[in-house]
Amino acid sequence: MGYYDMHIEIKENLEEVVKFAKMLEYAGILIALNEHEINNEYEIKKIENLKKLAIENGIDIIIGLLIKPKNKEELKRVLDEFRKKVEIITVAGGIYEINRAACEDSRVDILYHPELGRNDSGLDHICIKAASENNVAIEINFNEILQAKNRPKILTFMRRNVKLCKKYGANVIITSGAKNKWEMRAPRELASIGYVLGLDLKTAIDSVSIIPENIIKTNREKLNGRLIKNVRIVDEF
Repeated sequence: MGYYDMHIEIKENLEEVVKFAKMLEYAGILIALNEHEINNEYEIKKIENLKKLAIENGIDIIIGLLIKPKNKEELKRVLDEFRKKVEIITVAGGIYEINRAACEDSRVDILYHPELGRNDSGLDHICIKAASENNVAIEINFNEILQAKNRPKILTFMRRNVKLCKKYGANVIITSGAKNKWEMRAPRELASIGYVLGLDLKTAIDSVSIIPENIIKTNREKLNGRLIKNVRIVDEF
């Protein structure tokens, strides 16, 4: 079992980030890019070169797309364009329409801050049931907690979403959301946040290990044409 941070928004000094991730005992980290960066050959080449250094340090670099759609139509457009190009797609929520659309679309891997800018948690039983059915993980982001002006309110909303995920069987992942290497956190520190928010200890640890690892593995098999509609293609001997 390895540990994964599935949301890092650091764009500079990535070599130092890799070394720091190794020190924190991560198996892999996800570098979140926006649409412009994904389409920028220079940015992609920079990440691909970084992967070589990462391999030497025993770190898996995952390329992720962070979508910030204004409405569900824009979400669908971006998913249509990028789903077969990137390993992981994370949707930034907040608007209920987007939260629900993300949960109902199996092309989405992770829903991030569904409670952003709201006076509620942003999710209900309809959303979470759909997230469970479509394997959309709900992200708890440490940096969001760290930067929150009203931290008690954010924590209350996150607890509510964790409770719904437990009730309906949706996955939760815990991430750092780091924008510089000093905002990165060790895996068990992130897991402890999940525990405080209501996850049992095993599930809290799974949220930074088995759950993200399975998402990565499944998506890479799909991109390589080795998994079609949940049927895994096995080599013939």
